[in-house]
Amino acid sequence: MSTRSVGRRKRARASKSEPPDPEQPFGFESDIDMHHRQPPNINIEALAEIAILPKIKDTFTFILALKNASSEDPVARMNDEALERLWNPPHVPLEINNLGIRHSISMYLALEHASQDAYNHICRSTMRNFAGAAAVADVQSFYNVEKLISTYTGVEPIEHDMCSESCIAFTGPYSTLDQCPMCGTSRWNQARLQASNGRTRVAAQKFVTIPLGPQLQAMYRHPDSARDMRYLHEQTQKILAQLRETQMIPVIDDIAMGQDYLGTVLDGHIKPNDVVLMVSLDGAQLYESKQSDCWVYIWIIINLSPDKHYHKIHNINSFLFVGMHHLAAIQNEGLTIWDASRDITFISNIHLLFTTTDGPGLVYWDGMVGHSGRNGCRMYCGVLGRRKTCSTQYYPVLLKPLDRCTHGSDHTSINVTQIPLENLCRLVAAPNQRQLDLKKTETGLTKPPLILGLSPSHYVMHLAGNISDLLLALWCGTLDCGVTDDLEMWDWAILQDDETWAAHGKAVEMAGPYLPGSFDCKPRNIMEKLNTSYKTWEFQLYTFGLAPALLYGTLPDKYWVNYCQLVHAFRLMCQHRITSEDLQMAHVVSCMINHIISETIQKGPPICYAQCPMERTIGNLGQELCQPSRPYANISREGVHWCKVNSLLSMIPELDEPPVGLPEGAIDLGEGFALLWKRDKKSQNAAGAHAHAITTFLGDCPLPHIKRWARLCLPNGQIARSAWRETLRPIEQTCMSRNVKLKLSGQIRFAEVFYFTRLAVEDEDQNDWHFIDVTVVQLYSPPDHALLKCSFQTVVSCMQLDEIAVVNVKSILSVIALVPHTPTLPDGTMEDRFFMLEKPGLDISKLMIPLEEEDDDLEVEADVE
Repeated sequence: MSTRSVGRRKRARASKSEPPDPEQPFGFESDIDMHHRQPPNINIEALAEIAILPKIKDTFTFILALKNASSEDPVARMNDEALERLWNPPHVPLEINNLGIRHSISMYLALEHASQDAYNHICRSTMRNFAGAAAVADVQSFYNVEKLISTYTGVEPIEHDMCSESCIAFTGPYSTLDQCPMCGTSRWNQARLQASNGRTRVAAQKFVTIPLGPQLQAMYRHPDSARDMRYLHEQTQKILAQLRETQMIPVIDDIAMGQDYLGTVLDGHIKPNDVVLMVSLDGAQLYESKQSDCWVYIWIIINLSPDKHYHKIHNINSFLFVGMHHLAAIQNEGLTIWDASRDITFISNIHLLFTTTDGPGLVYWDGMVGHSGRNGCRMYCGVLGRRKTCSTQYYPVLLKPLDRCTHGSDHTSINVTQIPLENLCRLVAAPNQRQLDLKKTETGLTKPPLILGLSPSHYVMHLAGNISDLLLALWCGTLDCGVTDDLEMWDWAILQDDETWAAHGKAVEMAGPYLPGSFDCKPRNIMEKLNTSYKTWEFQLYTFGLAPALLYGTLPDKYWVNYCQLVHAFRLMCQHRITSEDLQMAHVVSCMINHIISETIQKGPPICYAQCPMERTIGNLGQELCQPSRPYANISREGVHWCKVNSLLSMIPELDEPPVGLPEGAIDLGEGFALLWKRDKKSQNAAGAHAHAITTFLGDCPLPHIKRWARLCLPNGQIARSAWRETLRPIEQTCMSRNVKLKLSGQIRFAEVFYFTRLAVEDEDQNDWHFIDVTVVQLYSPPDHALLKCSFQTVVSCMQLDEIAVVNVKSILSVIALVPHTPTLPDGTMEDRFFMLEKPGLDISKLMIPLEEEDDDLEVEADVE
């Protein structure tokens, strides 16, 4: 590409003016006072000039390259056609009128889990059996259909060389090297190099980056998907209108309600047509019994509504650099987008709102030390840790020890609301490695973070993690300690005895069948699986769901009460809708999550920017790896495949399977409720206590014949089941979903569902019949008040009563777990009871649980349909 042609294209693109938006733009709410944190104002060039050590200088090479990034830079590796499409995207919706090509793409999507041979076999069968049919000659081979999808979407992977030992990527300051500066391994494939006498240089290994710009442009090429991308703008308008009217946000249920986002909008940085992103990084464990051995990061589009969000390296900067460079380039240049829903073209600014990761990935985003460092707080609040004498590991201990303090840990007790410190300049100016190590300890920083190269108005940082491993290390007595520590004095280490630990693990496993299927994967035996394959969701269900009840009476009261305070606050903060009262309560019961509370106010509900999408993505990619050979290359290919497919489906949504609706035979009851099969084929008379309960419910109306229904779909996406059908299965094969939370006489109660039914009742005034949709249930007692109070509402323990009741199905609020346990109550009574557990973040369950027909019986019965 000549310099002249590039200049002409840029001028043509830059001459386009953004059309007036039909809706009122952001920035007019001058009457709204929104306090928010300002992004750091750092002179990157001045900071780079004081760097002395080579590693720090290399980091600034990456950062400065991001600051001055352009789509034409060599690292972008975009050809003329790709650049033209990025700068001047198509201005018409994508239409595929050729039936042969359309059939080929539909087959390709339908056979996503099949092999290439399966696709080609079906192609040959189609052409053989429908020879002479219209467009059959246009049916495409597997290779051609993939090539067509790439052409339609404009999504092409960018490949760069990397060290075969995964030390670095040959980008930035390493782009001209012939061997790895860390391990000395050659960059080139030695067999090819020697066979060509040094003339042919082929990289020994490559890594793949998928450019973001074409995927964002694809989101606007169909009116429906373009309207979906307007969600954030419309939600922001509603929130700003509410702020003008009430000057407050009573419920926080979206990122758009966070003060950091709203403040940036009010400052005029985020405009109506801008795209807002979150990036998430995590390690992927491709082998079952090994630690995470590769890194994956994904982009999440915040413009979409929350229900549509969820779809070993030594120098990771050199790998992240390529994707971040592409982001920086389209931030610097603006991204040209044609909006099919409004038929307008505009320049969109791209904003990176959050960067998320787990603990090990933390240092790669923010350049900080880990949680065991002296400045280990992930929010960099200035709270210093303390260490033991002769120890190098720091702990976030707020209170100064009374008996002894080593130098560096003898500061006074800390107030957790202190203000952050600025130490980056001190770290960068370190003259040698020894001074650098000292500055790392003092400042809590390890390097300048890569995202400093992005525009300051285009990112706000958040990082999240969990404490399950810390709690288990305390309870099991496996936490690293000094040689002078006496483990016999650790009265909190109640699981260090092998027999007790085994019994506890078995109790966790035995609770599994009582957890509904809508709770996703149930926790397995934690003793057996802790060190190999325990998943994040299992940890959350265990630590913040089961453990308070399972450890009651085992963990000493003073520790158990403190732990329950943490759990109660965590449950409040895990909700999708968090009220101001919830925030106040969480702050009162547990100052340990003080940062989470303040970050919720600033950024919105933590569940909206947690690692769930990243974990789900890694799980989905892992399921696609059917061959054990070349797993890293395969997972890269799958990532490219799904980026292309998702872009194509954004442009032609009708190619996707239709949305899952109600299955055959279901009855829509309105307001999100629906009765689902199985049901009785013939009507029957209710008998005994059930007949009495129905008669009591109906009053003067005669007792009608009934047909029992097995399942009820709730508005939150959960499916409530019935004892009538669930008890046909052995308990170990059950995910018990027949226990529900409902509202009865204005009170929250728990009940076990026997069955659902429709009562035919005559309306004498109108001389007509109508149905009353009800469920017959057996009630549980109200929870034990004393245990509820001392556990800070985390152990809700009930007894099952002999009371049968009939309630309207629309009184049911959610499906819950009721797990058997035999506690000794605070009054000294020991009895068989059940403790209640709700799914963490229940409001989001409708985003994860698709409605699908299930066969819930072991065998088909003649009297059931």
